Amino acid sequence: MEKNKIKNTGIMNKMRDKMPLIIIILIIAFLATIVFEWGMNYVGLGGGSDAFGKINSKEISYQEFERIVSQQIDQMRQQNPDQDIDEATMNQIRDQVWNSLVSQTISQQAIEKYGITVSDKEILDWIYNRPETLPEPIKRNFMDSTGVFNAGFYQQALGMKTPEATQFWQSVENYCRETLLSEKLQNILTQGAVVTESEVLEKYKEENIMANFDYALLDLNSLTDTTQFAVTDSELKDYYEKNKSDFKQNESVKMKYVLFSDAATADDSSSMKRDIEAYAKDMKKATLEDSSLIKLVNQNSSIPFKDEYQPSNVFKGPATTFLFNAKPGDVSDVLITDEGYQAIKLLDSKEGENVYINATHVLVNFGTDTAAAKNKAQDIYNRIKNGEDIKVLAEQLSDDPSAKQNKGDLGWFTKGAMVKEFEDAAFGASVGSLVGPVKTNFGFHVIKVFGKEKKEFKVALINKPVVPSSRSKQLVKSKAEEFYYQLEKGKILDSLAKENNVVVQTSGDILRDGQVPLAGSNKKTIRSLFDNKVGFITAPVKVQGGYAIYESIDKKPEGFLNFDSIKVTMVKPKLVNQKKYAVLENIAKDLESKITNSDLFSLKEIAPQYTYETIDSFKVSAPNPKIGQDYALSTAVMSMKPGEISKPIKGSKGYYIVKLNSITEFNEQDYLLKASDIRKNLLNAKKQSIVTDWLNKMQNEADIVDNRDKFY
Repeated sequence: MEKNKIKNTGIMNKMRDKMPLIIIILIIAFLATIVFEWGMNYVGLGGGSDAFGKINSKEISYQEFERIVSQQIDQMRQQNPDQDIDEATMNQIRDQVWNSLVSQTISQQAIEKYGITVSDKEILDWIYNRPETLPEPIKRNFMDSTGVFNAGFYQQALGMKTPEATQFWQSVENYCRETLLSEKLQNILTQGAVVTESEVLEKYKEENIMANFDYALLDLNSLTDTTQFAVTDSELKDYYEKNKSDFKQNESVKMKYVLFSDAATADDSSSMKRDIEAYAKDMKKATLEDSSLIKLVNQNSSIPFKDEYQPSNVFKGPATTFLFNAKPGDVSDVLITDEGYQAIKLLDSKEGENVYINATHVLVNFGTDTAAAKNKAQDIYNRIKNGEDIKVLAEQLSDDPSAKQNKGDLGWFTKGAMVKEFEDAAFGASVGSLVGPVKTNFGFHVIKVFGKEKKEFKVALINKPVVPSSRSKQLVKSKAEEFYYQLEKGKILDSLAKENNVVVQTSGDILRDGQVPLAGSNKKTIRSLFDNKVGFITAPVKVQGGYAIYESIDKKPEGFLNFDSIKVTMVKPKLVNQKKYAVLENIAKDLESKITNSDLFSLKEIAPQYTYETIDSFKVSAPNPKIGQDYALSTAVMSMKPGEISKPIKGSKGYYIVKLNSITEFNEQDYLLKASDIRKNLLNAKKQSIVTDWLNKMQNEADIVDNRDKFY
């Protein structure tokens, strides 16, 4: 009896831990299932004289809306106790809750309109007879440590009669009811969705057929003689009138703004470091046996204690270095990572199944000359081989955008994380060795392997992100308020910003339903900028990262962009490109006739100013970095026969002439193996698109009143 009591307590503890994950409003999506887990059932929402919103006939009260927002915040705090939920985050949460309420209300009204119902028998049959098919948010309450659904654990929970268990299963029933209602609505909306055999075949070819081809690109940018493409005002005006639909404009506002950052100060950082130093001392004395170590971690770390072995790629640079050199019981000094300050106690380590590699690389993009790129990569390889530091060269020479920050360091990774060519080279190398140049779709890589391990670690880790203190935040707020006060007294924003050493930035044209820089979809800010005259200045707005002040500097009505204001920046480039395409078409036709011995690259002799490249392993579903995603080009390539040279192809960058060298043959057996999954994925995508389009249409047609900006 005592043993059974312990088991039941464990089940209820797990339920209690997971409870916020399963109480929901409604599910509206297909297969991927978009779940809004806000902690209350939709049916109880609405009504009341203080309604601040309405969705068709459904009124939304302030109290009920705030209740959902509060439950969302509670859930966020459970997942991340240290998260700073400031006013900017609050606005995002309110937007999420409101947008989801709109979707759910419209869906609920459609369910009622179509008379869709779900019987108790359907729900109980699902819960009792097919638990392995229940939605993931329910099933994950009954997963074992390996992530497998534990049927025995589930059956035990079904038999429990405690008040907590009753509440849990009532929530499960409600969840299942809303899921089935949603699925039935989706079935009605998508009953006409079909996937043809030709669509399946085309998708298979896009994902599996690979081509090797040479191309010559007559780039628009190769025509640099501006006098050749001079345009008159009358030509520009004529183009504008004939293509006026290309120059529509919605109502918009443009603004200047400044940000007073509330980032953590040096004092905040020092304070956090002292805290971690104190925790590190406590970790040396705390143990797992009396649970003091687990308590210490869970009470003070942004990352909860994990009683499991973790691979090396989970940890950041300095933490990994410590772990590989530590013995069980060792505690690190304060470590600085991009996640904050850390202290780690190594509890145990073991050999895992997967091999992890630590490597650094230098990337050289193909550019317009593959041979030159390879030579550059080879030169970098030689310099490293002769003693230069790969990290220094990565920072200076790598075309990987992240190299400026990480100096080419890829951290620890296992198989499947990198493209195959890179992976094969890295995993085939020994520790300390240099390999390359290695060719991938991204360019040529020079790779140095610094470590190769199978070790996994069990640790106690206290992590604290460096966040601004309350005092720091208040000082920033006061500074922003004083700045606004000076503007109200007549100071000019630009000159005042210069005095206060803050940067003035200018936005693009912001629409009424658009995003304000830093403030996002803050309705109160957007409405105030639209509803007041040019020159209106907002009071400090709490945004992610601090406090922002906005000044409207231009407003445009709905209609067409003014010709005079765009003739140089928008109309002229379009007209000039139109003329360039016409010239390049004639040049391309002439060059095509001059190809000798079926060698496309023979054109280099007579037209060296154009781009000549070879593309290998090209697939429609994986655009090549050299040519991007050009539908006209890829369609032409895939319709050619090996050895064939194309007629000029008008692409997004100019005109192409292509010679197809080889293309993989259609494999009927492979197609038959993959066709079923492709058909299923295409059908799911079509159905999801239908539901999304329907929901957007219903939202546009709905009578929606949103008065949130009057309450916040």
